[in-house]
Amino acid sequence: MTPPIFDATGNRNAGGVGCAACHAAPEFDIDPLTGNNGIIKVLNGTGIDITNTRAPSLRDLVKLNGEPNGPMMHNGNLITLQNVIGHYGNINLALGNTNLDPRLRPNGFGQQLNLSAAEVNALIAFLKTLSGTNIYIDSKWSSPFK
Repeated sequence: MTPPIFDATGNRNAGGVGCAACHAAPEFDIDPLTGNNGIIKVLNGTGIDITNTRAPSLRDLVKLNGEPNGPMMHNGNLITLQNVIGHYGNINLALGNTNLDPRLRPNGFGQQLNLSAAEVNALIAFLKTLSGTNIYIDSKWSSPFK
């Protein structure tokens, strides 16, 4: 939950991972003002899609047995929690991504969290504490667009 502290070139040198900056407790849903997370979709001959920033809650990201509920990110291209943590641990500034969230580009550089194996394991263990199926079966979590 603790925000990371970055050096002048975007490398974390102290502090935490900072997920709560975009995924605030207790719901761990995404801040509606969040920009792009660095995952972009190439459009057929018309450039890139940098506007998709929607994300579900981190609650129930994994099943009770610890397996992911499905592919992650808005395009479904990340399969494991390690993949997701790896993505946020090493944000690359893609050419043309003018909508990358400022929280992911400290001092104008893509964030480099430099996570230790222990930190990755602790983060995965924390995400698994948010497990359950309630978000998929309780009507209070149904689509607001219906």
